[in-house]
Amino acid sequence: MIENSKNIVPNDNSQKNKKKLKKDSSWLKDENHSVLKKLKERGGSIFLTSDGKIAYMLSPNEECKFTKDFKGLEIVLSNFLGIDVDLSAFIKSRSKKENLVDEFENEFKIRPNDLIMVSGTTFEPNNKEEFIKQENGTFLRNEFKLSKYLQMKGDEIDNVNFRFENLKTFYFLLHLLNHDYQRVQWVINWLAYFFQELKKSQVALVLIGIQGTGKNIFFNQIIRPLFGEAYTKAINDKSLNTKYKGSLIENVIFLNLDEISANTSFSDSQKNFIKALITNESVTIEKKFENLEQETLLYAQVLITSNEAYALEIEPNDRRFTVSSTGDTLVSTNFLGLGSYEALSDVLQSELEMFACYLKAYPVDVQLANTALSTPEKDEMIYEYQMREEVKVIKQQKVLQPRLTKLQKNLTEYVYAIKNKNFTFFEPIQFEDAELFQIIINDFYKHIFRVENLLPIYKSLYGNSSIRTNTELLRELQKIDFELFCRSNISKYSVNGELKDFFTLILIQPMQRRY
Repeated sequence: MIENSKNIVPNDNSQKNKKKLKKDSSWLKDENHSVLKKLKERGGSIFLTSDGKIAYMLSPNEECKFTKDFKGLEIVLSNFLGIDVDLSAFIKSRSKKENLVDEFENEFKIRPNDLIMVSGTTFEPNNKEEFIKQENGTFLRNEFKLSKYLQMKGDEIDNVNFRFENLKTFYFLLHLLNHDYQRVQWVINWLAYFFQELKKSQVALVLIGIQGTGKNIFFNQIIRPLFGEAYTKAINDKSLNTKYKGSLIENVIFLNLDEISANTSFSDSQKNFIKALITNESVTIEKKFENLEQETLLYAQVLITSNEAYALEIEPNDRRFTVSSTGDTLVSTNFLGLGSYEALSDVLQSELEMFACYLKAYPVDVQLANTALSTPEKDEMIYEYQMREEVKVIKQQKVLQPRLTKLQKNLTEYVYAIKNKNFTFFEPIQFEDAELFQIIINDFYKHIFRVENLLPIYKSLYGNSSIRTNTELLRELQKIDFELFCRSNISKYSVNGELKDFFTLILIQPMQRRY
C-alpha cells in the first residue's frame, strides 16, 4: 500500500504568512528584579490577587496556589531558589522603621508593587499570553496553556530522514478512513489547520463505523495529547441530552460527540446545538446556578463518532459535515500488524512528537479545511433525511385531511376500483348477478365502463343508500374524479345492435421501480 502514499502531498494553495505562536510570561513587571528574574528562569511565576493573596507556581505545569501565609511562602521560595527571599513588605504588623531598615539589608526582597495584580481569569486559546493586561492596569490570567506539542515549532525533527507516510500513524489514519487517500489528506489538512492556529474549522469530521475500528483511539491517543487533556472532552448521548450544556463546552478546544444516536441528534434542539458548535462563535446555553443569558464562547474543533449508519440528519447542500465510514476492526488486521491494542497505542504515542512536527510544518489549505468533502456516505445520510422528511409530510397531510363520511369513503373506493380496473374488487357481484359481473370483466378488457351500470353495481356492492338515481351518483363521482366521469369522456358503442354510453378508462401503465 505504501506506493500509493504519494497521493498525500502538500497543497500548493497553502496558507501564507502564518502567525507564530508566542508564549509571553507577562507576569514579570521588572526584568531586572533579582528574585523574580530567577523565579522566571526556573519556570515559576508569582502575582497578587484582588483579595490580597499571593498566587504562585513553581513550574508552568502545576496548579496555581494561593496564600496569605507570607512567612510560609518565604520558606518555600527560599528553598526553591536557593536564596533568602524576603516577603516582609506584605506583613502589616511590621513597623515602618523595620521595613525601612530592610530596604538596605536584603536585596532579595519582594514588595507588593513588584507584582502584577490579577483580578480574575479568562480562557482565550487564541491569545498566547498567560497574563493579559486590562485597561485599568490589572491583569486577567489566561487559563489556557499550550500542550507541549502545540509549543513545538515544527523543525524539531530532521525532515531529511523523516517521511510521514512511513509512520504507523499514517497507516492508522489510512485504516481509520477506510483506505481512502483523499480523505486522509483532507483530515491531515483539517487537523493541521487547527493545530497551527487554534482556529476551528467550519466543518466537523464524522466517523461512522462499528466498534473496534479505531474511532476512540484516534481521539484518546492522538487528539487529546496533541491539544491537551484538560481542553479536550468526549460527550456521549446522555450528556448531550442534559439541560445544562454550558459546563460541557466551556474551556474546551476539541470536542468528540461520541456514539451519537439518531434518537438524540434528530431532535430539533440537539440538531441546532450541534450546528452551532461547528460554525458559531458563541452560544447562549444554560449552566447550573448561572444566568441563562450569558454566552459561552465556542473554540472547539468538532469530531463526531457513531456506530449508527444514520446518526445525523444531514440536509441537502450541507456544508458542515465531512462523513467517512471506517475500515474493518483493528482486531481483523492484528492491530496493524503490531499484535495488540497496547502495542499500537504505544507506537502512536511514541510518534506523537513527529506527527506534531508534521502538522506544524504542513502547508495548510485554508479553503479545503473549511470545505466539507462530498462522500457516498454523506449522500446516503442526505437521502435518508429526504425520505424521513417525505414521511413527515405524508403524515402531516393525513392529519390535516378532514375525516371522510362512510358515503365519501365508499364513493372514493368505488372510483379507484373503476379507474384501476380492479377485478378483485368486483368479485362479490358474481354471487348475486353473474351476468353483470361478466359484463364488467369484458368491458375492463376493452378499457371501458358502461354508464348505465354505475348505480346497479354501486347498489350491489354497498346496498341501498341515499343516492337513488344514476344522475345523482354520477354527480358525486365527478366530485372525486371529474376527468373520468365528465360528459366529454363518454363514448357510444354498439352492443347487440343497440348504442350505449361508455366511459373510456385510461390505460394505466405499470409503475416502474426506481433503483
